Amino acid sequence: MINIKEEFIMLKAEIIKQQKNYQNSLSNVMSLVVWPIIIFFQTFYTYKSFDLSSLKRFEIENQTDLLVFLITGTLVYNCYWSMVQSAFLLTFERQNGTLEAVFITPTSLTNFLLGRALGGILTNIGMFLSFITILFVIVGTISVELICSCLLSLMVIIISSAIWGAFINSLFLTSRDSNYLFTICDEPMRILSGTSIPVSAFPVIGRIVSFIFPSTYCLYMVRGIFFKEHVSPSIWGGFIIVLSGLVIITIIISKEAYKRNKVTGKLFVY
Repeated sequence: MINIKEEFIMLKAEIIKQQKNYQNSLSNVMSLVVWPIIIFFQTFYTYKSFDLSSLKRFEIENQTDLLVFLITGTLVYNCYWSMVQSAFLLTFERQNGTLEAVFITPTSLTNFLLGRALGGILTNIGMFLSFITILFVIVGTISVELICSCLLSLMVIIISSAIWGAFINSLFLTSRDSNYLFTICDEPMRILSGTSIPVSAFPVIGRIVSFIFPSTYCLYMVRGIFFKEHVSPSIWGGFIIVLSGLVIITIIISKEAYKRNKVTGKLFVY
C-alpha cells in the first residue's frame, strides 16, 4: 500500500538533492538563464533582418507579436531542457552508488524520476521570471490579467515539462548508454514543436511528428493565453492524451528497469 507521506518525503528529498548538487552552480545559471536569453535575441534579430509581412499568415502581425512568439517558444523549450538535464547526471548517480540505493529502497521509482525532473524547478521559476520581465517591458504595462496569464502559463509549463522529464529519466534507467535516446527525443522537439518556427510552416509529415511532443500543445496553450486566443478543444484533448500516455509509459519503463536490475544488476552496477 502506498504511503502518501513517505512518497512526499521521497519526492521532496530528491528535489532538494538535485537543487543542491546540480542546480546552484554559476555554470548552470549561465546555461539555463543567461544563454537562452542570448539565443532569444539572436533569433529575434535574425527574423528582424527580413520582411515580416510574410509572417502574417501565421498570425504574427507585428514585432510585438514576434517577440511574444519567440519569448514563449524559448521559455517553454528551455524549461523542458532544464527538466530533462538531470537524465545526463545519472552517470554520477551510478558512480556514487545513489542509483543502486534507489533500486533497493521500498519507494516508488516513478516518484524518484519525478523528483529528479522537478529538481530544476527553482531554476525554471528564475528563468520564467527573467523572460516575463522582458515581456512586461515589451508590453509596457502590468495588469492583473497579465499576471494571471503568467501564473497559468507557469503551471502548464511546470506540469507538462515535469512529466516529460520523468519520461526521459526513465529511458536512461534502461541502459548505461542512452544518450542517443535523448538526442532522438530532444532535437526533433526543439525543431518541430514550434519554439522558433510556427508549426503550420512545416510540411504535413513535420506537423504530424510535432504533435507527438507535449511541448507543442504546451506552446499552443501558452501562446493562446498571452495572445488571448481560443485554444481548440482538440489541442486540450491531445495535450491530456499525450501527457497521460507519457505517465503510463514512464511507469511501465521504470518497472521493467527495476525487474531487469533484479535479474542482471549488482549493488555497484546495473
